[in-house]
Amino acid sequence: MWEVIFWLALVSATSASFTYFRDLGDITQRFFNVKRRRVLFAIRHENQLILAGFGATAVAGMVHYWQGAGIGWVLVVVAAVNGLMLAFPWIWIHGGLRNQQSHARYYSLEDAKDWVRPEDSVVVIENRGEARAHPDYHIKRPHIAGTPDGLDGENVVMTYCCLTHLGLGFKPEIEGRSLDLEVLAQHGNNLIMKDMTTGEPIQQMYGTRERDGRWAQGMQSWPTFRMSFRGFEKAYPNGKVFLNKIVRFRKNPVLFLLDNLVEAVFLWGTVPHHGTEKLLFETMSVRDDRLSRKTLVWGFNVGRDSTAYTEDFIRENGNLINATVGGRRIVAAYHPEYESIGIYYNDGDRPVACVGFGGESDQGRLSRVETVKAGAYWCVWVNFFPETDLNRMTLVGEATQAA
Repeated sequence: MWEVIFWLALVSATSASFTYFRDLGDITQRFFNVKRRRVLFAIRHENQLILAGFGATAVAGMVHYWQGAGIGWVLVVVAAVNGLMLAFPWIWIHGGLRNQQSHARYYSLEDAKDWVRPEDSVVVIENRGEARAHPDYHIKRPHIAGTPDGLDGENVVMTYCCLTHLGLGFKPEIEGRSLDLEVLAQHGNNLIMKDMTTGEPIQQMYGTRERDGRWAQGMQSWPTFRMSFRGFEKAYPNGKVFLNKIVRFRKNPVLFLLDNLVEAVFLWGTVPHHGTEKLLFETMSVRDDRLSRKTLVWGFNVGRDSTAYTEDFIRENGNLINATVGGRRIVAAYHPEYESIGIYYNDGDRPVACVGFGGESDQGRLSRVETVKAGAYWCVWVNFFPETDLNRMTLVGEATQAA
């Protein structure tokens, strides 16, 4: 009987450990065919998988040393392998990708100039004149950045997925309840977060809890846009810049080594991902050849109607496009001075003839569309919005030059 218990415990421990390693190891999707449902299961049952892996290994060890069951060297080898399979994802997720939802550090433009090049693209959120820029290089490791006092009093955080090339601002609240967000995984080349208060996965692209579905009430999207760093300087001379500096070795050698290791892994994975048409993880369920995979698009939805624009298309059409999405007039504009694309609501009764970066137009001040995914990869956008239109022009001939 003890022999049966030993081997059963060892098999159970290895099964739980491998499941945790495969489904939440992130880079393991490079080598294993990981299904989305498995990732979601592992997110919801992370603690149980860890407990099962260590607990069953401990049972096998006790049965061996107290009852003489099993084979000693097999126990040692399997226990070591199980320990590695459990430790790697946990350290990677909770240590290497530790988020900064409430303690991100923002610096002045002058301080940021040593860390960000003028031509670098930054993801921007703004509220009543208070603006924050997030360079891709710096936001990629924590994935989530915010401060205790929010954005000029609004509870707003930036979320980021480097596989999608996407930064999205959200109010981390659903149905009036604050969320404690944690980076847990990705699938379909898009970030999956976890609300630690409920244990429920949240897809970045939708901002909704997985159990509620794609079109349910989720986190409130906050208007997010891209521009060059030099454009940000022009538009927001008092703006702040998120920088994720690695702690010095003398201050914390463990974090210094861990963060540099994570940076090396990102360098190994994301440079070819961003520089070629090949995907780092082949976990996409939709392919649409209307554009090449890595074309950057400005996709958004109004209700259940969605479309996406490319920068080239907007510029080829006089830097300004009027269209209707979800029954509402919208304006897509390219602002050369700031090297930025803006997508705005037009609640006037006529197409817009000109629009400034701040939304000033001949139809009054326009507000930005809050659901815009600015500069996301086409292949990821269409994977999550497969019904999307592309470069919609329902008011052809009405557009003129953007300010």
